[in-house]
Amino acid sequence: MARELHDVLAHNISMINVQAGVALHLIDDDPGQARTALAAIKEASKEALTEMRSVIGALRAQGETAPRTPTAGLDRLDELLARAESAGLTVEAEITGDRGPLHAGTSLAAFRIVQEALTNVTRHAGPGPVTARVRIAYRDQEIEVRVEDDGRGVSLLDDRPAGSGIRGMRERAAALGGTFEAGPRPGGGFAVRATLPRDAPDEQGEPDGPGESDGRDVR
Repeated sequence: MARELHDVLAHNISMINVQAGVALHLIDDDPGQARTALAAIKEASKEALTEMRSVIGALRAQGETAPRTPTAGLDRLDELLARAESAGLTVEAEITGDRGPLHAGTSLAAFRIVQEALTNVTRHAGPGPVTARVRIAYRDQEIEVRVEDDGRGVSLLDDRPAGSGIRGMRERAAALGGTFEAGPRPGGGFAVRATLPRDAPDEQGEPDGPGESDGRDVR
């Protein structure tokens, strides 16, 4: 639950912060672009409210059980990439392999890892233009998630007490029996890589139905 709230809030509030800055900068000289930024703020805030209601609803449920159906997954990857582009990133996506059935918990973890990695790029990659490359490779027994950027920002190390983004991504992968690594790229930028089993049980140890659904950190 803590990871879900962190990922939902960190990503959407980061998008809102970036777009608010754009709107304030352009409101006099380019009202049309400022209007686009305000529309992105509206969409990000709506997304945050929807996902927070889902998580809070689970907390209020008897026994505070987690929701059986994830609120997000790789079926919403296009929406996620579009929001990152609206925040000023250039996003390149590559999806390979047979998508086929994918465990809902794996789909959620993959989505959140991409979301968190893009949030880190938005916040820490430094002055633009910045390109983020998202690669999802579907294999027989696992999927591989890669997010790389060519930014020039200073990495925030995992041992910073206020950060939990990198730690949360690592925990998501480990909970499913996968692997995770993150760190600066040779020549600049940052890379995140995770491998997740296609048919992993969820973190509560209960199988769900199939669904298509070290470095910088976010506080």
